Parts: sequence; structure tokens; C-alpha cells
Amino acid sequence: MSSVSAGEYRRGLEAYKPSWRTWIFVIGLTLVFFYLYKSFPKAVHLAFVGVPLLFIAVYHVSDPRSWLLLLPVAITFGKATYEFGPFYTAVATMAVLAAVLLYFVVKIAGYRSFPRFPVPVYILLAAFLAQVASAFVSLHYHDSLVGNTLREASKLFIAASIIPLIYDWYGRGEWLVRILKILTLLLIVMSLYGIYQYNAGNLDTTGEQASGFDLAGRVYSTIAGGPNSYSGVLELLVPTILAAMFRFREKIWKITALAAVLLGIQNVLYTFSRGGFLTVTLACFVFLVYRNRKKIWVPVTTLVLFAVVLLVNADEFKRQLTVFGDTRSLIMDTSLLHRYTSYKGFVNGIVRSPAVGVGWGSEEFFHGRTSLYSFWEVRHEDSINKINRFGGLNSLILEMPYKGGLFSALSLVLLIAAIVVASIKLLRSGSDKSLGMGMISGVAAFGVHQAVDNLTQWPQTGAFFWLVFGLLISVAYPCCGKEVD
Repeated sequence: MSSVSAGEYRRGLEAYKPSWRTWIFVIGLTLVFFYLYKSFPKAVHLAFVGVPLLFIAVYHVSDPRSWLLLLPVAITFGKATYEFGPFYTAVATMAVLAAVLLYFVVKIAGYRSFPRFPVPVYILLAAFLAQVASAFVSLHYHDSLVGNTLREASKLFIAASIIPLIYDWYGRGEWLVRILKILTLLLIVMSLYGIYQYNAGNLDTTGEQASGFDLAGRVYSTIAGGPNSYSGVLELLVPTILAAMFRFREKIWKITALAAVLLGIQNVLYTFSRGGFLTVTLACFVFLVYRNRKKIWVPVTTLVLFAVVLLVNADEFKRQLTVFGDTRSLIMDTSLLHRYTSYKGFVNGIVRSPAVGVGWGSEEFFHGRTSLYSFWEVRHEDSINKINRFGGLNSLILEMPYKGGLFSALSLVLLIAAIVVASIKLLRSGSDKSLGMGMISGVAAFGVHQAVDNLTQWPQTGAFFWLVFGLLISVAYPCCGKEVD
């Protein structure tokens, strides 16, 4: 090729030179946009700018799997809630339902076959049906509003609808790696924002001072529900991304995943959640032992270094370290006293009504109608008014049989069974046992925390649980009619 032609062409493509008509068209559209932006409300911007740009984007990126890679992003930042009559929902929940709807529309409208789903998916379906039966029993035996009952009874399983989507579209090959990369970047974003919160000095510390701790404030990053809810997200993501670090092939992504894990662990400490601190530490240690069982010095050295960092900053993380040494402070902590009193009341309630429970959608109040810690036994009564938020039971393990009775207890047992079956299958014949072990560690850490907290009721935390569990099922069952990417 001559020097002249080499200057005119690059990689065989002729340089594009827009005509004067193109320039006029582009400048005209730009002026119209600024006119709309300055003169009309946001609804007009959406109708005349957002919708056309969306159609243009869909035209150029037509694969729905590429668009649904944004689902974890919507979950991460979707903590805002909106009311729709008797119901209210979070943006994260709306994003999950929209993604599931798109998945089924693509499958049905395109005459595409569904994969043969594995056993854990059907166990989860049975768990959901048991929960539906529990809701109908509550409606029959209690006088709570229908809206209250249906909303509270469905809060655990509503995000489980993404399991088929995750298994079918993101369960293997390049799409599995892509969604792991998205989760890695999101963990970095959440962690950096958590560090900003911690150092900004505007977090509420009233509750911590009342508990006897002088803290800078407990971070919650972008997750609604507070520090404990955020710690649940970290329990799921930190071990998963730690395992993904060994799955990634590119060095830049390995370094990025390591940074995400380190920042995530720092955020766990900044939540000052003792449950999160113990479960994340144990989950990462178990994974490293599994990964390096022939080089046991690797996890041991990592644990020793982590312990040194904690001891150097013992004054800052005194709340977490009470579980190892300061027994008196641990026993007298008001949070634990509250849990002890509440759990005793929950167990008594289960014994009084094991078949139907107190009913989903019932209204909670403190015994004595005061929040003083000596009256922290939570009671329930049938609700005839709309309840905007359900709380009170900070133990999922106790909430299911206490509120939903026998059917909800069965639903919980089936959910645990699905996790156990998927984990056993993965360790026997999974497609990537190392990656799957990271997910098992994360789901197990999250599950252990549910014995002393109830984090699935928060839309973002619950959605991340079902997303990671869906990936776990996918790695455990790489066959079952799924075509190779």
C-alpha cells in the first residue's frame, strides 16, 4: 500500500466525513434538547428525549442479556420506595419484576424453549407454594388486612423469581464471567461510598452511644435497612468475589477483585455488625482453606495478618472484639438483651399457636407500649389498618413459624433443603468447584446471620441473596439441557 493510501485509510476503513446536512441535523437536535431542558418539566424530557434514546440504544444493543446485566446496578441503587394503593414497593423490587417479565416475554414471544431446570428450583417452587398456603391460612384465621397479609407473606420469595433468569442466561460461559465482573465493580462502588460515609462524620451515633459504644457511626452505603442489612449484602458478595478473583483470567480483573474484597472487608468492620464480622471472616477463611488445602499456610497467614490489623485498631473496633474478650460488655449489651427478651417471647408464641401462628400482616408493639429495654418483648395483634413497614422479628428462623405457623415452617425447611442439595451437588460434580465454594460460603454466612437477624425483608438485600443463590445453582448444575455459549 502506498504512503498516500496508508494516510487515507486505517485498518481498511475509510474515514467518515459528515456532510453539512448531517451537521445541521445534529445541531438542530441539540438546540431542541436544550429548549426542552430549559422550558419543560422532567416528564417531557422523558417522553421526547429519554424514550427515543432508549429505542436507539435497544436497536444498537438488541441482546436482552446485555441489558439485564444492569439489574445488579438497579438493585444496588434502588432503595427508594413508592406507594401503589395498598401496596408499596422499592425500585429494586420493580427492577427485579421488570427483568423477569422481559425474560418471559423474550422466551414466549420468540418461541424459545425453556431449559430443564434442576432439582433445587422445584424445591424452591414447593417452598413458595407452602408460603402461599400459609398466607391463606392467615387470611382465614386472622382479621388483618388482605394487603398487609399478602405483602408481608411474600417479602421473602418475591425476588426468587429471578432464579430461572439467572440459571438460563447467566449460568455459564462468558455471561457468568460478565455478571461476576458487574458484581465486582458494584462491591467497589458500595465500599468506597461506605468509606466516604464513615469519614464524612454525619452518621447517626445516638443508638451506639446508648449501647455503651463511642463509634464514628455505622455505615450502610447504598443499602436501605441500615448497617445490618448492608452487612448481609457484604456476606454474600465478599466471599463470592474472592472466589471470582481466581476465576478471572485477566490480571487487571484479578487485581480489581482483590481490591473489592479488601474494601468489602473494611466495610464489614465499619458496619460494626458483630454478626457480619464473624460470618464474613469465617466464610473467607473457609474458602481459602478449601482453595489452598494443600498449602494451609496461605489461609493461616491471611487470618493472622487480619487479626494483627484488628489488634492494632482495637479501640476503633471494640464493638466487634467484645465477642472474643470482654464478656461483661457482651452480656450487658442492650442489643443482646433485646434479642434474648424478644426470642423468648417468640418461642413462647410458637408453642401457643404452632399451626397458624400469629398471622402474616399482624401489627407489632412492645409489651408495656414502651421501647425501654426491660419491656422489649414484641407482641402482635390483628391489624385492621395499613402497615407501611413490617419489623419486630430480628430472626428469620423464628419469624417463619411464629407468624406463618406450620406451613411457613415447612417453607423455611424446603428453602434450606434447596441450598443443601445445590451445595452437595456442586461439591460432587459442579462445573467450577472453587467458584461455587465461594458462593456456598457467602450463602452459608448469610444464612447463619438470619438466625439472629431478618435481612431478607429488605428488598435490596433479599434480591442479592437470590441472585447469588441463582448463580450457585447454575454452577452446581452446568448441564440439564443448557447449550454451550
